[in-house]
Amino acid sequence: MVAADVPDRGRLFYLVDDALEFVPEVKEFLDWKAATQRAPATLKGYCYRLSWYYRFLDQQGLGVRDVAPADVTEFVLWLCNPQRSAGTAASVYQPRPLGAKNVNLILQTVAALYRFLVRRGALAESPVRFVDVPRGRWLTERDLLAHTRTGGRARSVQRMELKLKEPKRLPKAISTRDFGVFVDRVHVARRPEDDPAGFRDRLICLVLKESGLRSGELLGLHVGDLDFGQGGLHVRFRPANENGARAKAGYGRDRFVHLTPDVLGLLDVYLSEVWVRVPPQTAHLWVVMRKDARTRDGVATVGTALTPAALGKMFQYYSRMSGVTIHPHMLRHTHATDLVRSYLQAGQAVDWKYIQERLGHASVVTTMEIYTHLGDDDRKEAYDAYLTRRDAARTRRRGQPSRPDADDA
Repeated sequence: MVAADVPDRGRLFYLVDDALEFVPEVKEFLDWKAATQRAPATLKGYCYRLSWYYRFLDQQGLGVRDVAPADVTEFVLWLCNPQRSAGTAASVYQPRPLGAKNVNLILQTVAALYRFLVRRGALAESPVRFVDVPRGRWLTERDLLAHTRTGGRARSVQRMELKLKEPKRLPKAISTRDFGVFVDRVHVARRPEDDPAGFRDRLICLVLKESGLRSGELLGLHVGDLDFGQGGLHVRFRPANENGARAKAGYGRDRFVHLTPDVLGLLDVYLSEVWVRVPPQTAHLWVVMRKDARTRDGVATVGTALTPAALGKMFQYYSRMSGVTIHPHMLRHTHATDLVRSYLQAGQAVDWKYIQERLGHASVVTTMEIYTHLGDDDRKEAYDAYLTRRDAARTRRRGQPSRPDADDA
């Protein structure tokens, strides 16, 4: 897998063979995905998943057009245990076994590649088989418009034949205590100008936790996206940011995210005392602060937009320093979980539509699927809130005068 800086498209990822030539069908597939405005991180994920498939094909001596459904079955078994001996397949190093979710994602990407090849006329049919399964209760609950559908579409749905069952897992959130331990190792200077990079890093952590932004949305922010008058920031889709970061939603789905006064105050300090002194070489909000920062070619990068790779390294560094492992998306999950819990603690119905719009999910169903799973503490709080409401209702009823009988009226 190699990265290529493509004019007007930014950094794209491709698969190459032993002769360092592009794998042609994968290049066409990824170029098509890029042309349909898929996010760079999404394209990188496609490329990474397809690398597993082409490694398997190479070890089996198969071409992508020679694969039969039985070979796809062998591929899934091989993914579930990369160290297994499957024909001529050699061992593949993997620190941890691939989980069911990752196996399904890889298989979905392979299926998407074959659908692309069928549409292009390169294949008659895909070796990845789909089956019609009855639309059960869980599928109906996912489709909020299921009651409007008629005919066969309402009774069945297509599913990959080899799809693995995925265990239900709660989204990983960070506790207030652990977040405090993590942030306390970031920016220990008294004044922002004494450690500008540390102040920037600490503020990035706070913004992520208090806004629920994706890392691409955070790094794609421009100074002009801040709106202190409205008390928040605009998340805008820009397809050609210099650092390759961008909002995931796409055109026409920009949104406004409110922030707390404390975070807005820190952003004001950052702009007036840190950002302007770099000096910046870009309109991006988050820029490189280190004076000695260089590219591999020796070009100075101070004042340029912070990259996704730099953000990842930043979180890895502070995770080692603090002993608390955190990555940017975990703070997004933490923010969303805190929002849901705030309703439960208040004994109110969760406003899923508001949470969906704040997080930038395409569908409210996605939001509900991820965050409706409660932990034991959440269930206890919800039950305690129910008892409080029940006891209050009983007390009100006892305090009401009894209705007069009809004979007394």
